[in-house]
Amino acid sequence: MKKAVLITGASSGIGAASALEFSKNGYFVYLMGRSRERLENVALKCSHGASLLACDLTKAAEVDKRILEMTSVKIHRVEALVNCAGIFERHNTVSGSDDLWQRHFEVNLLGPVRITRGLFPYFEQQGGGSIVNVSSTVGLRPQGPTSAYAAIKAAMINWTSSLALEGGPLKIRANSICPGIVDTPIHNFNSLSGAQKNEALEKMKDLQPLGRIGTPEDIAKAIYFLGSDLSCWTTGAVLAVDGGINL
Repeated sequence: MKKAVLITGASSGIGAASALEFSKNGYFVYLMGRSRERLENVALKCSHGASLLACDLTKAAEVDKRILEMTSVKIHRVEALVNCAGIFERHNTVSGSDDLWQRHFEVNLLGPVRITRGLFPYFEQQGGGSIVNVSSTVGLRPQGPTSAYAAIKAAMINWTSSLALEGGPLKIRANSICPGIVDTPIHNFNSLSGAQKNEALEKMKDLQPLGRIGTPEDIAKAIYFLGSDLSCWTTGAVLAVDGGINL
């Protein structure tokens, strides 16, 4: 059977870059996200084949249906899950409404929990698998007005540790990636005009000891490492890929 990977948030940014990285290394890619049109654009670039799993991670029934569709296909062996989908909204304690906290919880934590819960028995039955949870450096050290996002990304890191403990005897590995500032659509500066965006990036570059913000490809390479057999003796790890900003 051909090896495969499921990637959420695969329509853009880090998720799309991760899809191309796995595909480049021979994986069939299951692309999960809300926009079927954008997923189709990513699928066209996956040289080893791709299948679209369009759904809303906040809808449990949709997630369960897509997981069943994927695991029912017997020509692929899903060896890795990358929980990459996420939202980011700036706020402070006063402006962080219940609705904002609920959105962050549903998309950034409960969605990954649902998908992982659905795949865990599949991984157990086939004798192993790899889970990569995309957290954030603010889950390690909060910065600025991001309390809901930071708290829930911290919870994701802790949950990953629990997964590693539960999955270890079953040969199921679980690791976290903590990106720093990456040039993706999740950030407001991505919607600025060319000159304004360049000015914003210039101001941010000195925040990192390595002198620049990250690219989706920077993170995708680390995700591939933890998702593939290259890291076969690694579980419970928390890997910051952030240009050194957390220093």
